Order: sequence, then structure tokens, then C-alpha cells
Amino acid sequence: MLHAVDGARGDALLMCPPLLQDGIRSQRALWSLAQAQAVAGTTVLRFDWFGSGDSAGDSRELSWAGLQDDLGAAVSALRDLSGVARPHQLALRSAALPVLARAASNNEPVDLVLWDPHLLGSAVVDDWRQQHRQQLHEAGRYPFGSDGNAADELIGFDLDPAWLDTLARQDANQWPLPAGSRVLLAVWEMTPALQQYAARQREAGVAVDVLTFDVADAPLFDDPNLFESLALPRRSVAQLARNLSGGAP
Repeated sequence: MLHAVDGARGDALLMCPPLLQDGIRSQRALWSLAQAQAVAGTTVLRFDWFGSGDSAGDSRELSWAGLQDDLGAAVSALRDLSGVARPHQLALRSAALPVLARAASNNEPVDLVLWDPHLLGSAVVDDWRQQHRQQLHEAGRYPFGSDGNAADELIGFDLDPAWLDTLARQDANQWPLPAGSRVLLAVWEMTPALQQYAARQREAGVAVDVLTFDVADAPLFDDPNLFESLALPRRSVAQLARNLSGGAP
């Protein structure tokens, strides 16, 4: 989905959605942010990973190599559409892992926006499994029992266990970005883990800025009763939009 207006100012932004349930419940927030950036003069491209959303394939075909291929194709497409050689990339939550892996493997500096980034694949997979258990046993979704304990099913998605194993081994803390890169950390809370990550990247010659949202707006991602109704707060989306457009309303 391309968001652009006539007379764009020459900036470009690739929006990389998070995986699984987060990808579904963040659609409106990413659409709103993309529209705001387009109005401010930035050419924005949103996409779905192969095996998710409106892309071809199904969730069983998600793979680590496939995520890298998707990123390469999306960056190339945005370069062609916008004429911008070095578009920004925005990664929300679990999308930070494939984005950071690809960026670290290249020698060219990158401009990244990491929105509430997940840096450890093991934590992502553990969180999904916890959400799955909560839906089966705590949320009251299945009062008469459920057969949703299939080994390959995770919070409503049929997944390749080999992909989950590969994802769980990923650790963005081990991937220094190319010197000259720029990173914006957009977070509700600057945790010690994120502080350490920022310090390591700065030591590698990366410029790291931090945008902190109002912690009271932090979504309750761990609430099992909000599993399908959780929405990212509009105030945080607007704050991020203002930051990315240089303060324009």
C-alpha cells in the first residue's frame, strides 16, 4: 500500500508490521501514521510479509529467510517508487528482529525507527506461547474445553516449528549496525535492556535518539481479555507522527 501525495519532499519510509496477532491489531495505527507522514510529504510504503495479511502464502510458510527476502523486495520497491536511495525503515515490535538482522548484515548505513522493539527472539516466542496458554485457559474463551493444543498452532496461526526455533535463536544485541546509521527508539518505557542496546550501538558509531511516549498510554499487551480488541493509542501515534515530520501537526 503506497501512501503519497503530489509534491512529496523527497523522504521515504518503509513500514514493517509486527508478526502474528500484533500485525492484525496494529493495522489502524500504522495506516494512520502512514497517512500522516504522506500528508507531511513523505512517500510511505506498507506491506504484509509473505504468509501473512493480504500477501500470498499462509502462515505455515513464514520463514526467517523469507522475511529477509521480503525486506529486500520492499526496500527495492520503495526506492523505485520514491527515488530515495536510503529510505527510512520503521519496525514495530517483533518486526525489529528481521529489520535489524538485515541491516546489520549489510555494509551500508541505515535509518531506522524502532517502535517498542523486541530484541530477543526467544522472548517473542515465549510471549506468543504465553498468550496461547492464556487464551486456552484464562480468558474464558473456551468454557467447555478446547482442542487448541495442536503442536503447530500458536494464537490462531499454523506455524512451522522450525521457523519458531530459528526465530527464538535471534538476538539483536549481537548485531552492531553499520557505522553512520541512525536509530530512533520510540518507546513507552526506556528499559535497562533498551538502554544497554542504545549504548552498544553508540559505541559502534550509530546515532541513537529516544522518543518516550506517556507511559500511561502503554497498551496492555499482556491482558488476555484484550487479545483481539487491543488498539495502539492514538495519542502515541500522533506523537510519533509529529516527531517523524519534524514537529508538523
